[in-house]
Amino acid sequence: MLKKNIVIFFNLFFIGIVIYALVVFMPQRGVDPQKIIQNSVLKGKTFDAKVEEIVSNKGIKALFLEENSVPLVAIDFCFEKAGYAFDRVHKKGLAHMAGEMLDYGAGAFDNRTYHDVLEENAIELSFSVSDDSFFGSMTTPRQNLDIALKVLKAVLSEPHIKPEYLEIVRAQQLENIKMQSERPEKVLYRKFKDIFYGDHPLKYDALGVAEDVAGITEQNIKNFLRSHLTKDNLLVAVAGDISKEDAADMLDVVFADLKKSSDIKALSETAPNYHFKEQNIDRQMPQVIATFVAPGVPRSADDFYALYMANEAFGGSGLFARLNLIARQKEGLTYGADTYLNTNRYAPRIEGSFSTSAENYPQMREIVLKEWQKMADEGLSQEEFELVKNDMLISFNLRFMSLSSISKQLLYMQKEHLGLDFLQKRNEYVKNTTLAEVNAAAKKYFGVMPSVLTIGNNAQQGEK
Repeated sequence: MLKKNIVIFFNLFFIGIVIYALVVFMPQRGVDPQKIIQNSVLKGKTFDAKVEEIVSNKGIKALFLEENSVPLVAIDFCFEKAGYAFDRVHKKGLAHMAGEMLDYGAGAFDNRTYHDVLEENAIELSFSVSDDSFFGSMTTPRQNLDIALKVLKAVLSEPHIKPEYLEIVRAQQLENIKMQSERPEKVLYRKFKDIFYGDHPLKYDALGVAEDVAGITEQNIKNFLRSHLTKDNLLVAVAGDISKEDAADMLDVVFADLKKSSDIKALSETAPNYHFKEQNIDRQMPQVIATFVAPGVPRSADDFYALYMANEAFGGSGLFARLNLIARQKEGLTYGADTYLNTNRYAPRIEGSFSTSAENYPQMREIVLKEWQKMADEGLSQEEFELVKNDMLISFNLRFMSLSSISKQLLYMQKEHLGLDFLQKRNEYVKNTTLAEVNAAAKKYFGVMPSVLTIGNNAQQGEK
C-alpha cells in the first residue's frame, strides 16, 4: 500500500504542476501562445523531447521517449486488426469479452495473487478494444519493473481462461448490454450506427449483442487471443524512467514469444450512409436527444487541420463555440451542443449532438442548421481564427500531463503514421494553417448539410 501511495503522490504532483501552469498562463485574447509555451513547465514534453524508434534484439519495434521527471515506466501497445469488427467466428462481443478475461490471472499468478501483485507493487494494467484494435496499457514504478513485466508476459501468453471466470464476465457483459438498451443516448447511437453502416461489422459496438455473448465459449476466447494478438499486428510505445537499451530488452521479455503471423483479413470496404432521411426513435422522454452527421476527413488528409479549426469554432471548443454561444448562452435552449471530427479511417465524419425540450427542438434544430450553413457560406472571422489557433497551440500540452498519456500519444503517432518528429512539428502544422485554408475547408465540408437522428421527438413522424 505504501508503494501505491508513493506512485499516486508522484502522479498527483505531476498533474498539480500542470494545473498550476494552466492557471498561471491561462490563454487570454492578445496573449502570444509561443510565450506561454516557452514558460510552460510542459515545454520539454512537447517540443524538445526526442522520440526514437527502438528495435529489440528479436526484432520488436517501438516508439520510445525517455522521461526521468518521475520514477515510472509506461508502456502502451495495440494489436491492429484485433478489434470488435475483426472477429472471425462472428460472435459479436467476443473481443471485449476476451479483454475482460485477461483480468483473472495468468501463468503462475492465480486470480487472487494476480490482483495482490498489482496492488502491492502499484502496477496499473488494463485492456480495451476499439473497432479495429485491441489495446493494452501498463504503468509501473521503475523499481517494480521486473515483476510488472513478468505479470504482463504471463497475461499475454498464459491467461487463465476458466469456466467460472467466463460466466462472471458473461453476466457482466449481458447486464451492460441490457443497461445500454435502457439508456436513450445509447439507443440513439446504436440506431445511428445501424443506419450509417448498414450490414457492415462496424455497425456494432464492443459489447456486441446478447444472443452472441450468451454463446461465447472458452475455446472461442482462446482462439481469438491466439490468432489476433500476434507480432505482425503489434504496435508498441514506451515512455518513462528507463534507458532505450533497457526498453529494448523489455520488448523481448514481453512480446518476443508471441505468434509471428496472422491470417486476419482486412475489413471490406464501407459505404457509409451520410445522407439518410431525418428520422426519429419514438420514446416518451422529458427531452429530445439528437445526433447529426456529415462527411469529414481521415487524419492523414491534407486539409485535416483546416477542417479541425473550422469544427472547433463551430461546435468543438466547448462553451465558446458558436453553437453554445447561441443555443445555450443566448437562447437558453440546451445545456450543451457539440461537434467533433471522427477520423475513423473507414468512415470519417463530422459528428454532433445536443439535447433540448420537445417544445424547443424545432428552434434548436433551426439554429444548428442555420449556423452550419453560415459556416459554409462565411467561414471563420479573423478573431475566431486566432482564438482557435491559440487554443490549439496551448492545449496540445495537456496530452503530456502524465507518463501514460505520453505513451498513448506515441502509440497514436504510430497508428496514424505521423512521424517521429510529430511532437516537434505539430504546432508548426497548426501555425502554418491559414484562414483561407480553414474557410475553404468550411465551405467544402459544411457545404453538405448534416443528416439528423433523434430520440423522443414524438411530435415528428418517426420510427417505432
